Amino acid sequence: MLHRLTLLIAALLVAIPVTAVAATGQPVVVDTVAVGLNPRLGTFTPDYRFAYVSNAGSNTVSVLDARRRAVVATIPVGTFPYGVSFDRHGRFAYVANRDSDDVSVIDTEDRKVVKTIPVGDAPRLSATSPDGREIWLSSTGSNAVTVIGTRSQSVIATIPVGTAPRGISFAAGGRRAYVANSDSDTVSVVDTETRKVTATIPVGDEPRGILVTPDNRTVYVTNTIGGTVSVIDARRNAVTATITVGKNPRGLALHAGDRILYVTNSGSGTLNTVDTRTNKIVGEVKLGEDPRYTASGPGKRYIMVANTGSASVSFVTLDC
Repeated sequence: MLHRLTLLIAALLVAIPVTAVAATGQPVVVDTVAVGLNPRLGTFTPDYRFAYVSNAGSNTVSVLDARRRAVVATIPVGTFPYGVSFDRHGRFAYVANRDSDDVSVIDTEDRKVVKTIPVGDAPRLSATSPDGREIWLSSTGSNAVTVIGTRSQSVIATIPVGTAPRGISFAAGGRRAYVANSDSDTVSVVDTETRKVTATIPVGDEPRGILVTPDNRTVYVTNTIGGTVSVIDARRNAVTATITVGKNPRGLALHAGDRILYVTNSGSGTLNTVDTRTNKIVGEVKLGEDPRYTASGPGKRYIMVANTGSASVSFVTLDC
């Protein structure tokens, strides 16, 4: 009897369609939380207990309890905060302040700014290296990437890239970084050891968001003016497909299993989902006003999106 029951369970598990998530792909908003004015993006702490949201219009960072989805603290920072990244253990948060040309370093235990680091002109988006030892941020007005060492909490390198860089994404392993250059319509491929650009890839009109897949084979880039997403073959450093999405796309994220790509459209106030096998749109949902950049929750089971015009963040998952 036990053997027959075991076989029945095994058969049922095999019968469950593993492609169900990819087949539906319809996004749903499960919660919306008010934060400060003009939020640009949010980033989860490495343990996913909290999320830090940069409020460009308030010159503050909202700290959200990720489980309760509630604001638990508000921290004053520099002028027009934008990108937020954490060191390896999440002890310090690094907030790029676009209009004061500096980075606020927040002690996440005390939730206070403990240091201010001068950087290049108009720092915007940032990313933490896979080993957690460096914060890379795009100094848009300097046409460069500024590298901050998390041990010294100081600038340790400046890397010239294209014109007006925005999004930064690391390949798994950290040997390469990809930088979207909004005013030169290119992506710079940077060797993280030599800190030199090894390739320049033409993409669409005004690229901003960028995402490398976990297998390092594909790079997705949102072209804000073009209303498209460029799909780059990372082995050939060439665009292999262009996906038309909503107006003014910016943020990118992958759902669990990497079969569905999220794309936020700031001009449409929507989010599209794309099947990564076919490059076809499979779903859409309305968000708040002017949705910008995204952050993936634990296990990539949901994402958080900053709604700049609505002073809120939305939590989105798939209806499956």
